Amino acid sequence: WLYTALARNLPYDRFVAELINPGIESEGFTKGILWRGAVNASMVPPMQAAQGIAQVFLGVNLKCASCHDSFINEYTLADSYGLASIYSDRPLEIAECDKPTGHQARVKFLYDDFATIDGRASSEVRKQQLADIIAGPKNGRLPRTLVNRLWQRFLGYGLVEPVDEMDHPAWSPEILHWLAEDFAARSE
Repeated sequence: WLYTALARNLPYDRFVAELINPGIESEGFTKGILWRGAVNASMVPPMQAAQGIAQVFLGVNLKCASCHDSFINEYTLADSYGLASIYSDRPLEIAECDKPTGHQARVKFLYDDFATIDGRASSEVRKQQLADIIAGPKNGRLPRTLVNRLWQRFLGYGLVEPVDEMDHPAWSPEILHWLAEDFAARSE
């Protein structure tokens, strides 16, 4: 799927949407997470999917926040589990530092004020909602994250550093904004 998508120049937003909510052809991304299995109480496949999605497409490191409220950024255990719940077929029990808490996670997107996910919907519908949010035209974070990664790859240092902390300020917000808009416009 990856080779075919690149060879046919699949637009980046559709490419991302198909990885977040994979069909039969693109299911390897999430199947790879399932093959790893549960590592411990907090590192179950839905949490691993949430970490991967957040890091790659939103420039957000949720590794600390999957065990406890992060001391590196503002993300909480509830944020991580909320995103992970999108990929779970059943309610997820929150585990703090590998100890089950008895509390169930509320299905949610990382940014409640930006978009919502229907927690009553099936996992398939929730994944489609997530793909629509992240790859949708209203989300300027995706092209900024991708441009930042490309800039870092080609020039050795991101416009935002570290590249997995897109909440940090860019050293040139104007350049990041312009590149992201140009990237989105040329990728259609």
